[in-house]
Amino acid sequence: MILKRGVTGFTAEDLSLERDWSAHTAEFKKYCYAYVQQLNGRIMAFYEPDHDIGYAHAHVKIDGEEFYIFYNNMYNYIAFTSNCDIGSLKFIDHQILGSLFEHHYTVLTASQLAEPLVYQTNGKGIILMNANELNDVELRLMKHFRSQTVGDLVFNYWD
Repeated sequence: MILKRGVTGFTAEDLSLERDWSAHTAEFKKYCYAYVQQLNGRIMAFYEPDHDIGYAHAHVKIDGEEFYIFYNNMYNYIAFTSNCDIGSLKFIDHQILGSLFEHHYTVLTASQLAEPLVYQTNGKGIILMNANELNDVELRLMKHFRSQTVGDLVFNYWD
């Protein structure tokens, strides 16, 4: 299941989900450089999470193809995108790089991230039909920001 409690970054103050964000980002950066170089590619830029984009990500070039590697540090999810436009990411698959990352991370596929969200309101509550463990805050934000896909939740821009 991809949609685990807190995957959106909104943990509803669940302290069990707290992590050492700096250490996880540094580790992701280390693996980005190692794996991209292993494929004779290069890191064009590495971005730490910030107020604009809350996810560490790398702009890479391998065999003339430029794309991005995004990291959701709540659950060590990795995804590949052809663009860097939060709110309209175009997820892609990169089989070779994905096979390297899967030793340390869960590599999400484009089809997993494109899965449509199916939900309905029930009085004041929201029922998400997709398999999930999201908390009430995440469900309300999902509806408020009109999230359409699993990828919209995992790599959201709700701040």
